[in-house]
Amino acid sequence: MIAFEVHRAHIFTGVPDVAARFAAAFFISGAAVAGMLLATYTGVLLGATVIPAWFLHRALLPIHFGTAALGSAAAMLELLGHRVAVLNVIGLVTAGVETILMIWLTLDRHGAADRACHHGSSGWLIRISEILTGPISLVARLLGWVPVAGISFLIGSLLGRFGWLSAGKVSGADPEAALAAQR
Repeated sequence: MIAFEVHRAHIFTGVPDVAARFAAAFFISGAAVAGMLLATYTGVLLGATVIPAWFLHRALLPIHFGTAALGSAAAMLELLGHRVAVLNVIGLVTAGVETILMIWLTLDRHGAADRACHHGSSGWLIRISEILTGPISLVARLLGWVPVAGISFLIGSLLGRFGWLSAGKVSGADPEAALAAQR
């Protein structure tokens, strides 16, 4: 029996290899910046409207949408089998940020102007999404239950999108909220 030994062949050696690595680093960095801008863009657009629930939380929405996008990407990669320490750290950080945002939204109430964010079906969707992406995901990660944390974060992120859209519809149709937001 003849034994074959397979060696890794380097296509680029020397200067072309360094140039390829530099180009890869440049394009990966550019993609990261573009991805960050696109992930937060929805929150910025929602906050720049006259819908009271969105306008009053214009500082929170881009942070929430960007964090949810980053945490969802890490969760999806982990659920697909990529168990890398960096993904776990990203998951921990995003779950921690979502927990802080949950506390901020709970304490930062504007009365009738953002009633849709705290009451009714839209309020429940937002609260459930905050709990799933924040504390449940964080505790599950700390206990080492990465799949539970990933599924929790993905479901919470999806519910959050529907919750904020629903809150905007309810808030935009409420004349009392529109008047209270102008004060």
